Amino acid sequence: MLPPLPQISIIIPTLNESAFIVECVESLLLGNYSTKRIELLIIDGGSTDDTVAKAEDLSRRYQSVKVLRNPMKIVPAAMNIGVQAASHDLLMWCGAHAIYDRDYVNLAVNTLLEESGAASVGGVISPIAKTATGKAIAIATSSKFGIGNAQYRYATTRQHVDTVFGGCFYKASIHKIGGFNQGWVRNQDYELNYRLRTQVGPIVLEPGIRCQYYCRESIAQLSKQYFAYGFWRFNTLKAHPSSFSYRQAAPILLCLGLLASAALILSGFNIGLVLPLVYILSSLATSLHLALKNSQLSLILRLPAIFAALHISWGMGFIKNALKTTITRFTPR
Repeated sequence: MLPPLPQISIIIPTLNESAFIVECVESLLLGNYSTKRIELLIIDGGSTDDTVAKAEDLSRRYQSVKVLRNPMKIVPAAMNIGVQAASHDLLMWCGAHAIYDRDYVNLAVNTLLEESGAASVGGVISPIAKTATGKAIAIATSSKFGIGNAQYRYATTRQHVDTVFGGCFYKASIHKIGGFNQGWVRNQDYELNYRLRTQVGPIVLEPGIRCQYYCRESIAQLSKQYFAYGFWRFNTLKAHPSSFSYRQAAPILLCLGLLASAALILSGFNIGLVLPLVYILSSLATSLHLALKNSQLSLILRLPAIFAALHISWGMGFIKNALKTTITRFTPR
């Protein structure tokens, strides 16, 4: 008879997650990992909707669920509170916007046990949405043209990666690297995984570990999200220079190229039209391919704007922070 799988503490940071929290929690508790071996900590950052009421109702219905408060509101602070409060040595970080497959916890724990020396284990996320624009955003953020070679979006083989969504790891690993960095409002997952893989061991992606993640439902929300991602990615680069990759360089180079193209066009040089035209044609070709692949011709109208929001927002967020940091550094005090 196989020994029982270890007890695990699942940590879920929340802030105004009323629309998602119940479905998220129940997908984890009603899976095939015994609820008797799960402690689920909901760490709320001062929600102004009824997230806390729903979380407390879950704690009454499920003995496994506990609700804690996060005065700092940000995700790294919530995770540190959860790590401190966790009763078990095995931890899992889950996002409230996701629905987890029945064997998500089981596969994550087994993979971590199998991969001796691994610092963290994660899987593949599939974006989903409710509105037509949201569904188009889900398709765009599942494509390589949209988000590059982020393996946690579409990997098919187990491999070592630079980062994963959430993660399953040992409490001792988090203590070893000094906990979650509370100076990071965004990009905290990448920053954490960089420290884990350089100080503890590899980050392992197992494609059998799967969840569905609710993406943004409007282009304006998406732009705001990706601008913040780019802005905070610069901070990660500044703190950990070797963490940078060509995937992240692409939107920065695109934005710099578009700015240079605008300057050339305004100066009367038609060569400035080359990059914008190449980008627009590439975007249209990819949009047409995805529209035909998904049998949704209406995507041709939405995807080019979504791709631009992904790439330009991320790149300009990064550039803004780089300029801000440079100006601050050289401004006399």
